[in-house]
Amino acid sequence: MRTTHATFSMSLVGETDVTLLVLPAAAYASDDRIDVTVDGAPVGWRIQPAQHDTRELVFTAPAGQLEVEIRSTVSGLERPVDEGDPARYLDDSRYVEASALRGFVDERFGRASGHEQIAAMRNWIARGFTYSPSLSEIDDTAVDTIRKSGGMCRDYAHVMIALARAAGIPARYVGVYAPGLRPPDFHAVAEVLIDGEWFVVDPTGLAPRQSLIRIATGADALETAWATTARNPITLQSVAVRAEDDALEEGAMDDVRALVRIG
Repeated sequence: MRTTHATFSMSLVGETDVTLLVLPAAAYASDDRIDVTVDGAPVGWRIQPAQHDTRELVFTAPAGQLEVEIRSTVSGLERPVDEGDPARYLDDSRYVEASALRGFVDERFGRASGHEQIAAMRNWIARGFTYSPSLSEIDDTAVDTIRKSGGMCRDYAHVMIALARAAGIPARYVGVYAPGLRPPDFHAVAEVLIDGEWFVVDPTGLAPRQSLIRIATGADALETAWATTARNPITLQSVAVRAEDDALEEGAMDDVRALVRIG
């Protein structure tokens, strides 16, 4: 059994439209408890389906102190995730300039193919980059991150996706809950399509991939942002995220050699 718990506090200056990507994907058998309030009063919400079984939590909140709490219990996949068209994950996207890296990828990784090539890309990132929030800017692209040789999970995922696409391998971005991640937070990984199956790749190595819980899937972070607001500015005051997996041993590490699918 896997569980997730996320809480958010935001100050709203006026009526605000809010979309949160924080629920386990619709393909899971999941029991959700959702509480949304402003100044203690309940706010109505709805769940809206999006690509790849993403579930958008959507509501309009008045001015005041917004509090959101979401608890989910996940017992496993009920069906395969809606895969969509993999061809779109070969193209450049907002944070992934694959076309700019084709020459580099061919020279550096062109002798390998398939899983061997992906492993070489993953290891190049893991060994050459420094994981540091201070190296990450909100508008950084994959090329920016390569120049800096570091960043956060979203940056690592963008680089992994860019390298794979530049090699002609469809690759996409996945926002996940990550049991075993310390400190607990939302996490981002890449998925690559090899021999008709999507495999998860995480150059950060920060959490065991077999316990990941899919939230949102898209071309890059632009399509999977956990919070989007409109009409009025907000002040984000706090975010707390926790994810647990009963089957995960204390201190478990990711086996980077294993071929893993998000389940």
